[in-house]
Amino acid sequence: MGDFFISAEDLSHRLANAEPVRIFDVRRPPAIEPGSRFLPGSRWRNHVDTLHWADGLSRESLIVLNCMHGHNVSQIATALLRERGYNAHALAGGVDGWIEAGLPTVGQSGLCPVDAKPSTWITRINPKVDRVACPWLISRFIDPDAVFHFAEAEWVIDIADELSGIAFDTPGAVIEHDGDLCSFDTLLREFDLNDPVLAQLATIVRGADTGKNDLAPEAAGLLAVMLGNSMLGKTDHDVLRLGFPVYDALYARLKLAGNETHGWLPMTDEG
Repeated sequence: MGDFFISAEDLSHRLANAEPVRIFDVRRPPAIEPGSRFLPGSRWRNHVDTLHWADGLSRESLIVLNCMHGHNVSQIATALLRERGYNAHALAGGVDGWIEAGLPTVGQSGLCPVDAKPSTWITRINPKVDRVACPWLISRFIDPDAVFHFAEAEWVIDIADELSGIAFDTPGAVIEHDGDLCSFDTLLREFDLNDPVLAQLATIVRGADTGKNDLAPEAAGLLAVMLGNSMLGKTDHDVLRLGFPVYDALYARLKLAGNETHGWLPMTDEG
């Protein structure tokens, strides 16, 4: 395959390990329909303007470009970037190959179009469980350039309207609790994230956020760690910074080490 391409399996493993990867969908506009699926965290860009929109990207970070089949469109964009020193690779097989491999995809939502500028999200101050899980999900799977703001509950909707942002996890927001479901569940549904690992993680978040630790054995531990992070963080953004690795670790454990246990006991002296 050579260095020019990256396989779907390799990219999937890197994403599960929370490696910094920027993914750009460069399918021609006619190839994107209302029901089109996208790779997690990918943003659409026009391949003919590659050198314009790539300005400002790190030349050290891994950049992956995908088109429909991994043919000429993504290869053109990849070649342009590589010629200028970017660590760019074309996704072998394109989005079709990714889907055929059974890997997770994201649907389209009017809340955050894949071709839009960085999205803005507003929620209540003092995040702990759900209000850290949602930004993590958005940053990792929906919009890696997303910006988050925190405000007192009574002003969240007004601020979202003024900033043309998206309010979440607050009364009256589109992304909010729905019966027994948390805002994390609502996000998964809104963006049609068909990842079974995220569905497992949603149960853990729901248990920790709603006081139903019996929903998942990890729920009580998640609650304890996130409450600790809320004390350690000097600002709400500090709490996000501390909390994202926790959700990265939970996702990696569920995806890569779901059946692994740890039961080491010290050796006994039988002499």
